[in-house]
Amino acid sequence: MPQVGGSQLLSTLLYFVLLFLAAIVAVVGSVLIISFMTGKGLREKREIVQRHNIGTAVVLGAFIWTIGRICLETVKPMMNVWYSNYAGGITLAKALLFSLGVIGALLIALVVGALVVFLALKLLMIITRDIDEWKEVQEGNMAVAVVIGVTVIVVGMFFESIISFVTLSLFTTLKLI
Repeated sequence: MPQVGGSQLLSTLLYFVLLFLAAIVAVVGSVLIISFMTGKGLREKREIVQRHNIGTAVVLGAFIWTIGRICLETVKPMMNVWYSNYAGGITLAKALLFSLGVIGALLIALVVGALVVFLALKLLMIITRDIDEWKEVQEGNMAVAVVIGVTVIVVGMFFESIISFVTLSLFTTLKLI
């Protein structure tokens, strides 16, 4: 049975810490994004916790799922390439540089993912201009919440690979991985 060296353990630990960071960025980013996009008075905490508004929970859940997938699909290939190359030995400088690169990739994924979702929802709202979607969700209209949630998820599915590819290409070109 092969022994795990200190650098392999450090590399594995760094891998898990960065994946956990990706999850945190996705959740916090999703909440911030939906708060920004629904600047018309929809307050997620009040709607979900106090009013038990399932529609708001569905929409927020779709945002968390989508941004989480975009962040994971952006960071995972970078981390797998890096882990394969440096699992046997890393320097502290390489680990720090790579960690900063992953954080940068997460921020890129969050911003670009949010922009894509924002534009898709704006397009949906232009198509359905006679409906105030956020007001409907706030009033508990599950049908509207499901349409918004599915729109967010489908747009994320289409763009997660593109965002991942562009970010991986950028970081490979910059030799951060």
